Amino acid sequence: MTTLLVVNPAAGHGRAARLAERTLQAAEAAWGRVDRIDTPAPGAAIALVRERGAAVERVVVLGGDGTAHEAANGILALPPEARPALAVVPAGTGNDFAKLVHTVGHTPEAAITRLARGQVRRLDVGLAWGEYFLNSVGIGFDADVAERLTRLRHGRGLPVYLLTVFRALGGRRPFRAEVQAGQHSFQDRLLLLEVGNGPVVGGGFRITPQATPDDGLLDICAIQDMPLPLLLLRLPLVMLGRHLGLPQVRHFRCATLSVRSPDGELAVQFDGEVRRRAEPLEIRVLPGALPVLFGA
Repeated sequence: MTTLLVVNPAAGHGRAARLAERTLQAAEAAWGRVDRIDTPAPGAAIALVRERGAAVERVVVLGGDGTAHEAANGILALPPEARPALAVVPAGTGNDFAKLVHTVGHTPEAAITRLARGQVRRLDVGLAWGEYFLNSVGIGFDADVAERLTRLRHGRGLPVYLLTVFRALGGRRPFRAEVQAGQHSFQDRLLLLEVGNGPVVGGGFRITPQATPDDGLLDICAIQDMPLPLLLLRLPLVMLGRHLGLPQVRHFRCATLSVRSPDGELAVQFDGEVRRRAEPLEIRVLPGALPVLFGA
């Protein structure tokens, strides 16, 4: 066996389940023997990949950002020399990580073909609260949007993200943040604070547009709260990645940072998976920790 196919049947409101057999056949045609496992519940992919990952050359995820997040945490629990490459066939709601590895927008067959002729690169990952993240950690409004998305029963892609953003803006809850990051330390009242390893979050928002996943640094974007009309006016700039020069925005790079809030609990999304804790969020980058198969 050279390939482990991890299918999240719930991803994309059942889309992954409908595409599973096609993906399996394409993977067998590309790589030979493939062992398919379906995740029975949220979080289950971590243990499944940790248990079986050392015996395979690659782990192919059929799902969304949450499934890729879980598979990566399973791979990273293995010793560095035993880690298989992570590959993603997109079937989720946002598919931000699939955008990064050049498989988004393709059928399972086309995605597998691109992966089979692609190359493995070693990407950085972030670590916070004992959990690894691939693409981003978002605090505040970003986490609220992610939480609302988990309650949706249909829809995917940028349109559903936009609709959810508009619904969340009226009930937004700014938070006071104390950020420690060397010369970039500050205190402010924020709408959100994004820690990006990749440039795109939320299905198409370029909040950290200059982020590069193998430069050994994390890109930080802190956006102050603003009156609703001004937020609506600035939203297209965020989608295009042209907001970094705005007076309400801080942007910098670092390898470690600490975030706490005098307001108490932090709401944080890890690659779209929401966590809530009252303790400070200590974040650091692990350069080149994860082998990832890029489509070509």
